[in-house]
Amino acid sequence: MIKQAKTKYGIYESVPSEEGFALFRGIRYGKAERFCPPEEIEPFEGVKVCDTYGGVSPQPPFNMNDETGRPKIIMPGYPYPPEMSEDCLYLNITTPAESPEDRLPVMFYIHGGGAQTWYGACYEYRGDGLASHGAVVVTINYRLNVFGFMTHPELAAENEHHVSGNYGIMDQLLALRWVRENIAGFGGDPDRILIFGQSSGAQSVQMLLSMPLARGLFRRAAMHSGGGMYGFPEVKRETQEALGVEFVEFCGLNSVQELKTMPFEQLEAYSVRFMRERRRVFQIYADGWLIPETPEKAAMSGRFPNTEYILGSTIDEGYSDKPGILSGFAPTMRVFADILREKTGKAPYVYCFNRPQPGDDIGTPHSCDNRYVFCSLRESWRPYTEDDFALSEQMMRYWTNFAATGDPNGEDLPLWEPFDDRRLSLELRADGPRMADLTNEYVVSREEEIREKISHEITA
Repeated sequence: MIKQAKTKYGIYESVPSEEGFALFRGIRYGKAERFCPPEEIEPFEGVKVCDTYGGVSPQPPFNMNDETGRPKIIMPGYPYPPEMSEDCLYLNITTPAESPEDRLPVMFYIHGGGAQTWYGACYEYRGDGLASHGAVVVTINYRLNVFGFMTHPELAAENEHHVSGNYGIMDQLLALRWVRENIAGFGGDPDRILIFGQSSGAQSVQMLLSMPLARGLFRRAAMHSGGGMYGFPEVKRETQEALGVEFVEFCGLNSVQELKTMPFEQLEAYSVRFMRERRRVFQIYADGWLIPETPEKAAMSGRFPNTEYILGSTIDEGYSDKPGILSGFAPTMRVFADILREKTGKAPYVYCFNRPQPGDDIGTPHSCDNRYVFCSLRESWRPYTEDDFALSEQMMRYWTNFAATGDPNGEDLPLWEPFDDRRLSLELRADGPRMADLTNEYVVSREEEIREKISHEITA
């Protein structure tokens, strides 16, 4: 394995991962003051041993139980809960490369959590599984909630581009640029970077696709259970800045400047109260500079990269006869797939994850597919079977093939066909993947609503 990696900033030293790959924990990729864009780090002398994960963005207290209320299984080397800190701009790299000359595909993952919670060093996103299939895996932390997306007219007045907010997206952009410039030292190919994410991480991917400043930093993209056409509400700048004014008043302050010196624990507590009492959060939005327009408008205007895409969701997010927890992502993804086909000339690969989780009657909820993409099933108490691990293995092969070539197919894998007028998706099942027509009345009606909205916007 690569013991040391040379970068433009200095030399980093790895530790062995769970399965013996080179693991670089807690590499600082940037630094930032509160409510300010991130800055590039300075070069350093000597060698930095990467044996400790970096702090994670301040957020509500971590729940020590899983979605069923059972205690989480704490995996060795992945402390939980992690330490919170405003000094949180860190990334982690797992590489199977033997030398910098290997030039392996790179998978750059953006975690979900509604842009409010979570972190990249979670065991759920461990890099070993994908690395075992020949990919260099990168996970990142970025600023969240009020720390990552606070907006206010005073902050916009201070900014050279006269905008505020989206600091978390700026962090992602800086991390992506860091990887593009330095990943060769870890055996990665800077010309084969796949950006992928789940839930709000998928929304972040879609935002990066629409941003001119992100052009040339990645090759391909995958969006899991997030984004699509109108998968998230559009947020206008005026509305977002008014939210900042309301939040300052909620905190009993007279100026946003007073928020800059407040202890981060107190600021986060106010943010949590604001979310619970006012049911409002700071979030990603098209600010006119960093994100010039909504991803939907960029896609419809043909301003998305002409590249390869994977899109999909779980079956209880809108495909099933009885839509489940977050019903709606399947139709938004399918319409988005049609837009990409029309505007780029390339058909994306669309999937539906349909594996009811064993052990209870929860079905196939939002986020449960993460454990299969990363082969982190052992973290859960659920009685996963050989079929689950086989499905995980197939998914990892599809995704790493896609990262390497733009085509997920490979030897001994069921054929995954691009999305076309037959409306077929790759159904990921415990008894093996298959192409299937999963259209139902809900999906059809929701797709019609989305297309009607698109037609109205174009006419207007």
